[in-house]
Amino acid sequence: MKLSIYAKNMKKRYKQNNHGSMRRTSRIYLNDLNKSKSDTMRVFLNLYQNIINYCICLFWSASDFTENLADKGITKSIEERFGVTARLSQCTSKQAKEIVRSQMKKSKRSQRMPRFKSHMANLDSRFVEIEKFNGHFEICIKTGSGVPKMVIPFNWTKHTNKFRDNGWTLSNSVRLGYDKKGIFIDLIFEKEKTPLRQEGNVMGVDRGFNCMIACSNGQMIGKGLKEIIKKGGKRRKSYHHFIETETNRCLKQLDTDNIKLIALEELKNVKANKRGKFSRKVNRLLSFWHYARVGKRLEQLCEEKGICIAHKSPWKTSQRCSVCGNIDRRNRKGERFLCLKCESEMNADYNASKNLELLGLAGVYSLRSLTNNFVGNKSL
Repeated sequence: MKLSIYAKNMKKRYKQNNHGSMRRTSRIYLNDLNKSKSDTMRVFLNLYQNIINYCICLFWSASDFTENLADKGITKSIEERFGVTARLSQCTSKQAKEIVRSQMKKSKRSQRMPRFKSHMANLDSRFVEIEKFNGHFEICIKTGSGVPKMVIPFNWTKHTNKFRDNGWTLSNSVRLGYDKKGIFIDLIFEKEKTPLRQEGNVMGVDRGFNCMIACSNGQMIGKGLKEIIKKGGKRRKSYHHFIETETNRCLKQLDTDNIKLIALEELKNVKANKRGKFSRKVNRLLSFWHYARVGKRLEQLCEEKGICIAHKSPWKTSQRCSVCGNIDRRNRKGERFLCLKCESEMNADYNASKNLELLGLAGVYSLRSLTNNFVGNKSL
């Protein structure tokens, strides 16, 4: 009885208060951290990773996929095995439970015991304090309560100042970690969500490799990105980062005034079962097609502007004529779309975006859900 009351109180106490707010992170590398602090932090992060994997094994073997926090027996075993505080054992077990629960959302064929590979710790206000620093640096964090006690000073960056100047609030939680570049801090900024627009038009958005984004209102964003990828050397180590930066720059050109809903093409698992079907050269080019990052960034921009995004099936959207509704695979040849029935000619990506706009207006996921009057004469 006492154990259930304890778990209930813990769940209520550490419940996330700003669930309805937008969250963004800004990474700062601690290049000025001295060697002693750097080595101490790396040892702690390795320990943190081991505790997470230990908890994952316990929850997975016990088939514990509930939302409840870990019972006192598990947290006690963590304290004795790794020599950490009760607070840190509760924090790591909670994060491990979230990892296990997220794995269960996948299909049964993909469900296997996860493994925490990153050297990263999610620390809230129980472990860190963010304060102004009196000295050469502008700000610092003070760690404790199971995390090695130290003061880590650093300066604001150009990226963090963008959030500070636009009304974002700095959260009390941070992420500490390290990778090949060194030890870093992820600062978390929060802001209330923008109310969704109630008035405006519906815009269809088709994602592709030749043109990054084709919109039903005629905008063609990132059309020259393919040529930039072709010119890049395949041995250039930072080229993926360069292409990611270019895609973000291109997305800023997207005009979303008077738009209340975007019907976005769903490309999940679009590269699945394609192994061995393309040449080595084509595979290298497709590796720079960051369609998932583009979709995620587009969702963030729309969230800030109050635009709703509805994912739609790409089934037959590139073969259907947006004018007469005729569906034929021979209608499209490369970037050119020529309807064999009504002889309408247009850009193929633009035609697909018009079909996605139709799905957004009809409020359905796929062309299969539309009647023959909408789709065309051919039976689906």
